[in-house]
Amino acid sequence: MKSLQWRMMVPFGVILIVVWGVTLSMMTASLTHGRESFWDRQLESVGDLLLHVVPDRMLAVAGSGQGGGDFKNGLVALALNTGQLLIVGLLMWGAVRVSLRPLRSLSSDIARRKVFDATPLPVEQVPDEVRPLIVSFNALLVRVDKAVQGERQFIADAAHELRTPLSALHAYAEVARGARTLEEKDRALARLLEVARRSNRLAEQLLDHARLDAGLNPAGYGRVEIDALARHVLGEFSVEAAAKGVELRLRGAQCRVECDLDAIGILTRNLVDNAIRHGRENGVVEVRCGYDCRGLGIHPFIEVGDDGPGVPPEERDAVFKRFYRLAGSEARGSGIGLALVEGIARLHDARIETGTGMDGVGFRVRVLFPADPELADT
Repeated sequence: MKSLQWRMMVPFGVILIVVWGVTLSMMTASLTHGRESFWDRQLESVGDLLLHVVPDRMLAVAGSGQGGGDFKNGLVALALNTGQLLIVGLLMWGAVRVSLRPLRSLSSDIARRKVFDATPLPVEQVPDEVRPLIVSFNALLVRVDKAVQGERQFIADAAHELRTPLSALHAYAEVARGARTLEEKDRALARLLEVARRSNRLAEQLLDHARLDAGLNPAGYGRVEIDALARHVLGEFSVEAAAKGVELRLRGAQCRVECDLDAIGILTRNLVDNAIRHGRENGVVEVRCGYDCRGLGIHPFIEVGDDGPGVPPEERDAVFKRFYRLAGSEARGSGIGLALVEGIARLHDARIETGTGMDGVGFRVRVLFPADPELADT
């Protein structure tokens, strides 16, 4: 019997049976032997005993004769009821103590556990009423363990990714120091500068990823003009795009999204950076924003496309995984940018759509946000 409710009902059942048994026994004895029955004699003795412990003032008020007999009978009834309540209380105390014994065992087990021990708690012996709580707690342990394992893998991958550019920085610095001519030194310093830029970009993305894993603060949400944000981001990449001969374009209508400004800024920067990095030289990167009518809702969106070599359809989902790189890609990237885009979109309940870029070539990423309730009301 694992149900706490049934264990609570047992004391009531026991006391009910005892009361009925004693009552029937007293009635039978009274009918058979009259006032000289065993029960009558015992109750009379109990009444006399209670009268001896009652203060004299109460006895004086109760009077004598028939009134005094009623007072003694009342004392006996009060004593019997008190005894019944004590028995019920003791039985319930025992039932609760026995029922909660598995919980005390679980508490001791949790106290003895080591850090990051996510072994599920046993549920076989706990009361049925508490079992859903333990099951939910085990599900939480599974999610926490999955998150911890993901963070461990992320740290291991990040350490590997950082080790390569740091080694390259050291190597190019040695080459520059040992260069015999000014041209050799300039070439080594140029490579050193390029590696430093990539290392800086990687460090920024790793920090953004750590911030994303910590979650977004709802207090940071507000109405953001996506077109103005996109224009600002394109301005940040103007020098980098000009160095590669890439033309940056902004098209679309003015639109607003309820979002975290910093997070959507990171999302837009990574989309533009990915398009410039993996697009072709002297190509075009186009950012579009506006509204898309889907069903009964009007959804804001931001979209970044290029006219580069593109991404094969079978790999378009995989590029949003951390540290994933396209086979044969000439562009060097960290493999974190699009993973950040996917994580930020998920935190905003947005949907990511991919396809070909401009003029049927290249790669396009669209982030479709939830329907705007203000536009739905109008």
